[in-house]
Amino acid sequence: IKDRKGELFWYMHHQLISRFNAERLSNDLNVVEPLDWNKPIVEGFYPQTTYRKGGEFPARPDNFEFHDLKDLRIADLEAYEERIREAISSGVALDAHDPNHFVCLNDTKGIDILGSIIEASYSSINPHYYGSLHNLAHIMLGRVVDPLGKFGMPPGVMEHFETAT
Repeated sequence: IKDRKGELFWYMHHQLISRFNAERLSNDLNVVEPLDWNKPIVEGFYPQTTYRKGGEFPARPDNFEFHDLKDLRIADLEAYEERIREAISSGVALDAHDPNHFVCLNDTKGIDILGSIIEASYSSINPHYYGSLHNLAHIMLGRVVDPLGKFGMPPGVMEHFETAT
């Protein structure tokens, strides 16, 4: 078990978004809008990169909307997100090993626990209840242009850790 793994996960993502927003602001662009599963992604993205063995990463046109995947529903992501928001709001998270036990998030370990819940690594206290929001969001974003696999497109840049940033 890595010390403060969840905290470092949260901190790294927070710093990444802060840096990205600073770069956008310095180029007269707005900060990144929060992701909403029920609204289109206004700005498209053309990665201009290829897979090692050939083939381009798929581009995402402007105003693309999310759709359920074969094995992942938007409603599931919304439920996980709502449960995480409830934990943050109440200051406690539900422990998987004892349904009557709640883990405090308002102490020095709270951000570590919360980061582990969002990432849903082996150190998450309840991966079944809180899901794997971070990892599943990467999958949803990576398959947004071909959600049902109808066109046989490869996964987008968000589904690969090497290109997700």
